Parts: sequence; structure tokens; C-alpha cells
Amino acid sequence: MPFALRLPAVSIESLIKCAGFTQRFAFAALLILTPLARGATPRWIFCIAVWLALLAFVAMILKRVWRGERLLPRSPLDPVVALLVLLTLGSLLTSIYPSATVWAAIRLLLYVAVFYLTFDLARSRTQTKGLVVAILGVGTALAFIGFIKYHQGTLPSFWNYGTPGEETFLTSTFMNHNHIAGYLAMVFTLCLGVFLYRPFGNLAIWGALLVLILVALCLSMSRGSWIATFVALEFMLISYVYKSQLRRFRLWSMGLALLLVVFITILASNPVIERLHSVQNIEETSLKARLAVWKKSLDVVLMRPIWGSGLGTFPWSFSQVRPAGLTHRYREAHNDYVQVITEMGLPVLVPLSWGIFLIFRTGLRGLRQTRSRFRLAINLGALGGIIAILVHSLSDFNIQITANGILFGVLIGLVVGSSDGRSNAQMLGGQPQTLAVR
Repeated sequence: MPFALRLPAVSIESLIKCAGFTQRFAFAALLILTPLARGATPRWIFCIAVWLALLAFVAMILKRVWRGERLLPRSPLDPVVALLVLLTLGSLLTSIYPSATVWAAIRLLLYVAVFYLTFDLARSRTQTKGLVVAILGVGTALAFIGFIKYHQGTLPSFWNYGTPGEETFLTSTFMNHNHIAGYLAMVFTLCLGVFLYRPFGNLAIWGALLVLILVALCLSMSRGSWIATFVALEFMLISYVYKSQLRRFRLWSMGLALLLVVFITILASNPVIERLHSVQNIEETSLKARLAVWKKSLDVVLMRPIWGSGLGTFPWSFSQVRPAGLTHRYREAHNDYVQVITEMGLPVLVPLSWGIFLIFRTGLRGLRQTRSRFRLAINLGALGGIIAILVHSLSDFNIQITANGILFGVLIGLVVGSSDGRSNAQMLGGQPQTLAVR
């Protein structure tokens, strides 16, 4: 009798569950690894991040195919993403340094994959809650590691590094204090959104996390992040008052509590006081150098206004117009908007401005129409984080840092996903919820 290999029967439901688990597991590993491993800036860590994102993305596609759905979830940003990808492909053909453009294009596609992965998961309340808890957990870990390192505590050699002269800055697991500040600002606003509406968890826990992350943000000494966080807080509080018709006493109490935390942190740290004094110093070397870089970057735009020099090629294009007197080699423009225009040309302003408009139109519409505390918390917190990173990008290059770009993509996915009218039943868990925060 010939030998016959019998394979166990596998149902479609089992395959869908397996793909869904793989998607969530790989995506969670990506969110946890990238900020804890030096912001995923080293090439080998970046490659691991790409592999995890690819694994989660393929699992998502298989899950959707087995469900009989379209390959990618339909979102308002689909035309923007398509146009941005087309411009990236064009950049590959016209780049002055194709090798650098390939790596930058991979990073951009990584951000796009993160957006669609988040958007797919954000249509479920349970999965959205898991994403938020993972992000806040990572932010808490970063703050603790930063405190230990800031006070010269003992850490594994993997985290014992830093830029010379930054001994008084909290850098945690990142290479630069401005980049950890950009990440913590996004985590802080998301935590604040949960704290304001309290859709799950204990109020004391969220309050403690807010204080912890806020102190770490202050100790990062990142002036750009301080300003960006302040702008995001203004937006969030105005939106909260408008939506909830909150009593003024409660609002002032919360604002004074946050100010008290900042005040105590400043009193306990001389470097913070010195850093605050330097905000108004327009003659500071770093600010003057950045202004010079931005001004000369316009020459690169004039040289190649249509296609730019190629995505990821700023260090090589800027060397052609570098002014005399700069003491450092500028691999980034310290302004994400200036850099992306020099690299991809003026046409990139179309998807950028269009995308920002659609994100805020979708998010604000969700804030206005929904009465779900859960959706309000996620939407408001994610919008605040997007505002913080967009403002901070005026004076730094947080989007070029892989971990920060990934979290930025997650926040966009949360805004679009939680504002999607077709996901109301999933987000509400099948139960009607009303807003009662007065």
C-alpha cells in the first residue's frame, strides 16, 4: 500500500486567526523595538524593523484576502499615498545618489506600511486599546531609562552612548536629546487624551504617567519640543472645552497641576533654567547655523526645482552650496519641510499639504460627530501628537528618525481609523456610549 501523507484540514477561520495574530505580534514587536533600540537609526536595527513591518503587512494582506476584502483598507489618504509613492519612484530615477535614495525610499514605504497596519487595527476597539497601551508602556520605559541615565546610573553598554556635550540632557535610548523629546511629546499627548476622557483604566495611573513623561520631556532640554508640546496642548484643551463644555474650575485645576510639575522640575534642575534662558537668544550658534543651512538649501531647490536632488541625498546636495563658517557637517537640514523640498522638489508640496489637510479634516470631523469617550480620547490624543511633531519638524528632523516616523504613522492611522464612520460598531463594542464628562 503506497504511503500517503495526510495533512490536517485547516479552516479559513483558523488561517484568518493565525494571520491576525502574526500581524499583531510583529507590529507590537516593531513598536517596542524601534524606540528602545536607539530609535532604529543604526542600519542593522533599521533592517530588523523593515522585516517586522513586512511580516505584519503580508499577514494583514493574507487576512484580508481570506476574508474576501480588498488588499488594503480604503482610507481618505489613499490618493495622497499613491501620489507620494509615485514621486518617490520618480526620485529614484533622477537621484544624484541612487543608493541613498533607495534606503530613504524603503524608510518611506515603512511609514506607509505602518499607517495601513494601524488603520486596519484601529477599526477594532480591542486592538486600538492594545496599540495605545503598548505605546504608553514604551514611553514609560523610555522615561525610566532616561532618568537612570540622566543621573549617571548603571545601564547595559548598549545604551551607554550619547553626543558629546549632552551629559546634562536626558537622551534615554536615543542618540540625541531632541529626538527622544519628539517621541515623548507624541506619547504625552496621547496619554493626555486618555486622561481627559478616561475611556479605560484608572485615573490615578494616567495622571502618574502624565507627570512621569512630562518630567522626562522637560529634562530632555529640547526647546523645539517644549514649544511644539505647548502648541499641541493649546489645541487639545480648546478642543476639549469646545466638545465637552467643561467647567472652567476643572480646566484651570488641570492646567495648574501641569504647570506645577514643570515648575518643580525647573527648580530642581539648573540646566533647565539655563536652557529656558537660551530660548530668546537669537544669536546662539546653533540657531544661526540652522538659519544659514535653511537659506542655502533654497539654492538647491532653485538648481533642481522639479525633481529635487533625490530622496535621502541632502548631505551630498548641500555640500555643493555649503556656506563658509559652518563648523559641523550637516547631514540633515534640521527642518523636515526644507529637506523634503530639496530632495523631492516643489511638487512634493502637493501631497504634503493635501495630506495634512485631510488628516485634520478627518480628525476634527470625528471629534465633532462622535460621542464615544473612547474614540474622543484616541482622536484628540493622536491629533495632539501629530501637531507636536509637525511643529517640532520646523526646527529639527524627527521624521528622519525611524522610531519617530513610525509613531507618527501610527498616530495618523489612529486618527483616520478612529474617525472612520464605518467602524462605529467595532469601536463602540456594540454598545451605545454617551459622553458624560461635566
